Amino acid sequence: FFFAIQYTPQHHVTITIVEGHGYRASAENKMGCSNDKIGHRPLPLLAAAAIAALSVSLTWALVASSTLMLVTVQVEAFSPTPSTSAAASTRGSSSSWTSCGDDIYGSITTQNNPLRVKGITRTSPLFLVGVAAERAKSASPKSHAKKNKSNGKRKNNNQRKRKYNKRGNKPKGSSNTRSNKKQQKHEQGRKGGKHQATGTASSPSSRQRPYADLTTDELKQLTEYHLSQNIPPGDGAISAGDMSSARMHEFSRLLSSWAKLDFSHSEKKRRRGHYDAYSPRQTGELAAEMAEQCLRELIEEGRAGNVVRAARVITPDAFHLVIGAWLRVGGRKDLVHAGSLLDLMEQWMHFERTEGTAGERGDNNEKKDKRKEKKSFASSSLKCYAAVLDGWCRSKFNGSEVKAEELLERMRKIGGGDDGDDNAIDVRHYNNVMNRMATSRKPNAGSEADRLLRKLIESAEAGRPLLPDRNSFNTVIKAYANAGGRHAASDAERILAAMEDPPSAGLPRSLAGGRISPDKISYTSVLMAYANGGGRGSDAGEKAEELVGRMVDMYKNGDGNAEVKPDTVTYNAVLKVWGKSGHPDAGVRSEAILTKMLELYEAGDVDVCPDDVTFNSVIHNIANSNGANSPRRAMRMLERMKSGLISVEPDIISYNSVLNSFAKSGGPESAKRAEEMLDNLEKSYDSGVWNIRPDVYSYNIVISAWGNCGDADRAVALLDRMTARTNEGKANLKPDVTTYNSVLHAWSQSSDRNAPVKALGLLEIMLRLHEGGDRSANPDVLSFSTVINAFSKSKFPRKARQTRDLLRRMKSLYEDGGLETMRPNVYVYAAVLNACAYTFGRAEEKEEALKIGIETYEELRRSKGIETNHVAYGSFIRVCRRLMSGSNSSRDNHIAQAFRQCCDDGQVGEYVLMQLRPMPELCASLMQEYIVDGDNGNEVSIEDLPSCWTCNVKEGKRRRQTMTAGSRSTGRRK
Repeated sequence: FFFAIQYTPQHHVTITIVEGHGYRASAENKMGCSNDKIGHRPLPLLAAAAIAALSVSLTWALVASSTLMLVTVQVEAFSPTPSTSAAASTRGSSSSWTSCGDDIYGSITTQNNPLRVKGITRTSPLFLVGVAAERAKSASPKSHAKKNKSNGKRKNNNQRKRKYNKRGNKPKGSSNTRSNKKQQKHEQGRKGGKHQATGTASSPSSRQRPYADLTTDELKQLTEYHLSQNIPPGDGAISAGDMSSARMHEFSRLLSSWAKLDFSHSEKKRRRGHYDAYSPRQTGELAAEMAEQCLRELIEEGRAGNVVRAARVITPDAFHLVIGAWLRVGGRKDLVHAGSLLDLMEQWMHFERTEGTAGERGDNNEKKDKRKEKKSFASSSLKCYAAVLDGWCRSKFNGSEVKAEELLERMRKIGGGDDGDDNAIDVRHYNNVMNRMATSRKPNAGSEADRLLRKLIESAEAGRPLLPDRNSFNTVIKAYANAGGRHAASDAERILAAMEDPPSAGLPRSLAGGRISPDKISYTSVLMAYANGGGRGSDAGEKAEELVGRMVDMYKNGDGNAEVKPDTVTYNAVLKVWGKSGHPDAGVRSEAILTKMLELYEAGDVDVCPDDVTFNSVIHNIANSNGANSPRRAMRMLERMKSGLISVEPDIISYNSVLNSFAKSGGPESAKRAEEMLDNLEKSYDSGVWNIRPDVYSYNIVISAWGNCGDADRAVALLDRMTARTNEGKANLKPDVTTYNSVLHAWSQSSDRNAPVKALGLLEIMLRLHEGGDRSANPDVLSFSTVINAFSKSKFPRKARQTRDLLRRMKSLYEDGGLETMRPNVYVYAAVLNACAYTFGRAEEKEEALKIGIETYEELRRSKGIETNHVAYGSFIRVCRRLMSGSNSSRDNHIAQAFRQCCDDGQVGEYVLMQLRPMPELCASLMQEYIVDGDNGNEVSIEDLPSCWTCNVKEGKRRRQTMTAGSRSTGRRK
């Protein structure tokens, strides 16, 4: 026998007794009352006696410990007397209890028959089963219907009585006192008596969550108990295919409760005792797993032959709830698992169509209605596909756009495919997939989104209701803008032209009439395509200003259409285009745009009020112009932000941009001014004058400024200062990999003869920090290449061997340690070749350097995933030219072979020609068809060579990885 006890706030003790697996009874007792009510079914003698003793003896335990308890009773040497009634058996019962921690032990004696109580625990699925049974019965649709019907009659009768009483007449055969008592009793039951259901018996899609008052552990135990009842061959277990409608309904309510479980980890819920045993993610995974188990239990019941009853609860809403539970967990594997539930839903739909139709009996109209319901199931299941589709579109996982498009194709086929009406799929689904393609920033994102747009246009041409809208075209422009590339701007302009004039672009008439007319989002996206796709020195900035001028003209000539009126975001996009263009006048043009915005704002156009992004962009463009007066102009712009003429205040980004202008202007005086500004900013924050605190990026800029001057000692001093302030708790200035690389760059530019050794020592510190678990200081390929470059430019003996050892160590960390940031690139090999070429000393040292140079070049050629560029070819030619004698035929053979490979790869650049010109005879033999005077190769230029020889050369871009100039300043990494 199992006794489950609940202590309710109305001071009632409710006891549910479970005997075997099919017998239930309940008893009620008001605290302080001596009589007991035993209802529902007659109880055995033993149960009646136990209830009488428990209802009195456990009152103190219920109040003192917990509201939920379980009493497990073992019967020993008990033979009930059949003639003894249940009421008589309660007389003379007694009990004794002993508390021991969380458990209570004791015994019950009634009519000289001892009962030993095994123990009391505070939670149990058996208690929950009893409570759930009572709630399900009171909340069932039939009982609700009966209650509503009876309540309606009582309400009408009471209204009639009140109406008669107002007239002064008394209804015949009625009593006011009696009716008032009935009315009070009815109102008390409506407001939540002891039999009121706390859950809901509605479908799984109801808004109210069933069993909302149960904790996660209690709901888990209740679910596991119901699931265990369907596992044969236990005694009392329900056979597969024999589950009742009520039990299926119970599984449906459990599924809904788990799927709607709120697993947010708020402090209020922790204080209430909810979710204390699980983290939010663990709770989410548990909720999704339990909801899916309930759904699969119902599906197995339907496949076992109970398909008619199962079809009533296995609806698209049930699948949608379970899928939503998995999507809320948020992991990639959870998204994949949610997609697998779609396969399960299709399998159930197929099973229901075949088995359900085979088992149908009745007239043709009934079968027709069944077929209509099954068709409705297929169409309503699209919301499950849409939920998974939105999950993939919202995720940031690599390849999620591919999964989303595959799911979109499945939805299209369910909606009828090319021959369907496409009513089941909305253009929003296409737009979401295209937006995920756009946010992936892959090189082919624009073309892939354009392909989906073409499908929507073909649907419009075929006369189907699925038409693209303005958001569809804007998303494709966004995809081209994010992907960047050489043709991004032209492709974005093509889409914009189609939006402006659909008939001229060959679009159907259904898209005319303003449906896809461009707005400011369209034009701003094209501006971003200019910024990300325009090459340095191009006319992208001028095109951007022309496009804004078109927007202004369209606004003025289009009756003030606010959809195309430029705003602050539009002008900020133009400033970004100028900053990305690399134009020498970018700073001046940016200042002119800011002046124009201020004039418009003062004239009353509040939509173009400059904000902090505007000023920061102008300062950034001024700093990148590298002019002699750039720091002064940047400081003047900073003062305008401080003036208070508009509601804009400088932030740390503003100050960092000004610091960057000092760093890029070059010279010790500029580095000194930058450090003074950093000191003033730091002191003002410490004293409370300003609330702007320098960050790691601020220090990195100043360290880079000193590095460009070759003053490594000042750079190291700033590094020590960052560490000290962090240890003192004054600021979070923990150096990162950019900080260390900036100091390494300073050592590579230093004239100190021990600079390579000091740079190597700092690299060792970074490696030790990495081994100690400091991920922020992980050395990368730039760290190693900088140290190798420091050795290559020095007169350090045996530097070729030292750089070769660093390269091998780097490869070992990448291949054996799995550090992707340590993967060598072509510039590291070029730096090692450069160290070999500039080896000085005795003949044996040069011979060793030559051997290392040849081995390094051959290793580079064999490396997979690394393409040899013009810098590497030129460095190897320099190795052969400097370390081999002029009359050595081996030298000419190595150089000729390397030059032919360079021509085949299209990497003949100016750096390669510069290494060949000191060898006129060899140069003439290699390029005799392109010699101008016919006697030497000194006059050969890049323009004289075939385009196939130079097509892959990327010169003109300042790259610090080349290590030949070492001119790139270090700043914030993007």
